[in-house]
Amino acid sequence: MPVNCEGCDSRELIDLLSEQRDLYVELRKLSGEQRALITGESPEQLLGVLVKRQRIIDRLDGLTRRLRPYQQEWRTVRAGLNPADGRRVDQLVAEVNTLLKGILEEDATDAELLAARKSDTARKMQTTKTARYAGAAYGAGQAVSGGRIDWTGE
Repeated sequence: MPVNCEGCDSRELIDLLSEQRDLYVELRKLSGEQRALITGESPEQLLGVLVKRQRIIDRLDGLTRRLRPYQQEWRTVRAGLNPADGRRVDQLVAEVNTLLKGILEEDATDAELLAARKSDTARKMQTTKTARYAGAAYGAGQAVSGGRIDWTGE
């Protein structure tokens, strides 16, 4: 549906952009919670935050579909707004872009933290596995020698 904002009610556009901004604010807040949980020891809570984030992303997807006609005809839409509405729309678009940029940067950092934790956990698991093998080998050696260790070297 093409949008012609000559004389259109810009209220819908402002409402949609305001809702989008508010959802990005919620998403940013959850990003902070996510970071705290990644650096802590709460994987179950982290999964809960990820579920909440997905719900917000789903809502944002719906908003994006509703905003698409405005975006496709953006120059015409923007030119048709009265000065006050135009300033408000510009402000909202700038806020949304700033929030989105921050969220993407935080998510990139969080992905690096998760990768580092995964590597650290894998290394610890390998160390534990090696220690178990050494312990098992030591125990097997004890069984063969009757449980005695000859410290004299004779």
